[in-house]
Amino acid sequence: MQEKHPSYEDLTHLIEQMRRRIAELEKSETELKKVEAELRETEKKYRNIYENATEGIFQTTPDGRFLSANPSLARIHGYDSPDELIDSVTRADTQLYENPNDRYEWMALLEKNDSVQNYEVKMYNKDKRLNWISLNIKAVRDDTGKLLHYEGTMRDITKRNLAEQALIESEERYRAAIEHSNDGVTMIRGDKHLYVNRNFVEMFGYDTPDEIVGTPITLIVHPDDYDLVLDFNRKRRNGEIVPSRYEFKGITKSGKAIYVEVSGTRTTYNGQSVYLILLRDITSRKKNEDALRTERNRLLSLSDNAPFGIAMIDKKGVYRYTNPKFKELFGYDLKNIPNGKEWFNRVFPDLKYRKQALRTWINDIRSSKQGEKISRTFDATCQDLTKKTINFFLVQLLTGDYLVTFDDITERIQAHEALIKSHKELESLNRAKTKAVHHISHELKTPLAVIQGTIRILKRKAQFISTDYRIIETLERNLERLFAISDETDEIFHASQEVEASLLLDDLDRILQRMKDISDIPPDIQVHWNILKEWTDQFLPAIIEDFQSVDLLSFVKSILEKIKRAASYRRIHYRLEGVNNLFININPVVLKEICEGLIKNAIENTPENGEILITLEQKNDRIWIHVTDSGIGITDENQKYILDGLFHTKETDLYTSKRPYDFGAGGKGFELLRIKTYARRFGFDLTFKSNRCIHIPTDLDVCPGDISLCRKCETTEECYYTGGTTFSVSFPIKPVDKLVP
Repeated sequence: MQEKHPSYEDLTHLIEQMRRRIAELEKSETELKKVEAELRETEKKYRNIYENATEGIFQTTPDGRFLSANPSLARIHGYDSPDELIDSVTRADTQLYENPNDRYEWMALLEKNDSVQNYEVKMYNKDKRLNWISLNIKAVRDDTGKLLHYEGTMRDITKRNLAEQALIESEERYRAAIEHSNDGVTMIRGDKHLYVNRNFVEMFGYDTPDEIVGTPITLIVHPDDYDLVLDFNRKRRNGEIVPSRYEFKGITKSGKAIYVEVSGTRTTYNGQSVYLILLRDITSRKKNEDALRTERNRLLSLSDNAPFGIAMIDKKGVYRYTNPKFKELFGYDLKNIPNGKEWFNRVFPDLKYRKQALRTWINDIRSSKQGEKISRTFDATCQDLTKKTINFFLVQLLTGDYLVTFDDITERIQAHEALIKSHKELESLNRAKTKAVHHISHELKTPLAVIQGTIRILKRKAQFISTDYRIIETLERNLERLFAISDETDEIFHASQEVEASLLLDDLDRILQRMKDISDIPPDIQVHWNILKEWTDQFLPAIIEDFQSVDLLSFVKSILEKIKRAASYRRIHYRLEGVNNLFININPVVLKEICEGLIKNAIENTPENGEILITLEQKNDRIWIHVTDSGIGITDENQKYILDGLFHTKETDLYTSKRPYDFGAGGKGFELLRIKTYARRFGFDLTFKSNRCIHIPTDLDVCPGDISLCRKCETTEECYYTGGTTFSVSFPIKPVDKLVP
């Protein structure tokens, strides 16, 4: 324990007593000398205490001048000696005190009390640094009560205050961290809650901590887990080993079950040994885990029952999983293919082919990114030595492992090859048919001309003899029909030439580009290529040079008015919807044939009292023309071939003896073929959507041609929604570059 030094007041009082004693002993010189010696010894002793005291001792006047100061006081204020302090400080209130009012405050207190103890203030030292000082002060008065001076001690408590402040701040930080923790926090002593934080209260659905503090720990434990939690608590109190983290089923104030994860440690709280417990609500995680488990089982079930093979391969190339379909495809399981090397040896027995497949696999592994699907096709040898064409799909997972699926496309490849062969045979037949049509048309012209001349002679001679002119008129009508058929076959032949020429030009352009990818093309080859393109170009209509910016709305409006006059005998309602300032860059002749062809096609497929809607619009970077009829629509089977060129329905007799714009006069697909050819050449798109009339589902079913005659539809509007077709062409907004034939 630190030795307690007498205060300066005690020292002064003792010296005063000694002086009185000397006065009493003046008459005894011997005794006086003895007392003086004792006095000197006492003064020396107390001077030593005064000089070496750890506390600063001082006397100061009411106006703030130091009368005396010991060395400790000088050191406290940063001065080298008491004399320097006394000489330097003439106004303590302004020179030492951070707040001068602090000095006046303790002076006021001394007017009411004998002393002021442990009065803490901030004071400047010689270097103007602030320190915390604790003052013990008393007022010294004479016998009449007049204030003589103040005396007392000062103690530097800066380090203590800083330590206390740091401790307070530390406690505040930890308290704030606990109070605002995302986890529930409780302190337990025995089996009772001593403290709970805000999140603990909210987690279990209570309103205030007071509802929980002081209650047993089982308050928030579901009865299903009473034994578990109480057993852990008992073991913890007995010093037995308890898991640092465990889970239990909790219960809220309202009786709702939740799942809680717990971790705890021993600590001290208010001088008592307690357990600090952290609780986290993992109900959502539990549900997610259950959902994930269910999903994993579902995916495993899907994998086991997948119609394609599946394998999981780790980063080292070890096969970790194969599904039943994998074994069904190849005959191998995990025992037969423990790793990639063994798999490649078995499925690619040919060394050269194996090296090629292995090189491709390694390149794909090195270049693949997570989530990217890579598809490769190889011929694989199965365990029974049969060969299958397999489509391999490789995907790198987030874990770094690889998921590979195996799809047997052997039958598809065989079917595709057979389809290609059939397509080539069909193309050959089409070319032969086209040549035959052209030949027949050419051969018909001469006999038709002879028949026409003969009929004219008969008609002149019939003027002089009695005959039935109706026979001659019938011959003339049928002759006209034969001439029309001949002209139509010519058109079909030329249209076929245009399609073939257009396809050939595309093929030539692709071939030239592939040649350029190999090397620079020699001039003589370029010359021959240009000659070949010029020869092919002669079979295309020479109308591609005159490109203009066309105002679409006014252009279509004029086309529609012209067609309405030509088909004025038809009872059809027309609607044109669109906006101004839609311009496309195209040859007007081409645009005219497109619009006329689509509108004519719509008229010929729309019954009397039907409606045709023409819509012009801009969507993003394209301008669209939609032509929608309320006609019979196209069957699903015919939709597959409607744009293939010169398509007509199977029942061609439905289209005989018809004039242009008559209902049912179409069916040959000539206009659509021409539009498709233009689309390929001039860079626009041709698409369609169609719904076959539900009352005439097949080509053998016949529409009466007039909505008022239809026994299935009670109203005109009802017919509009039973079927119909929309043909659409879309043009890029930017100017269309001319295609050089």
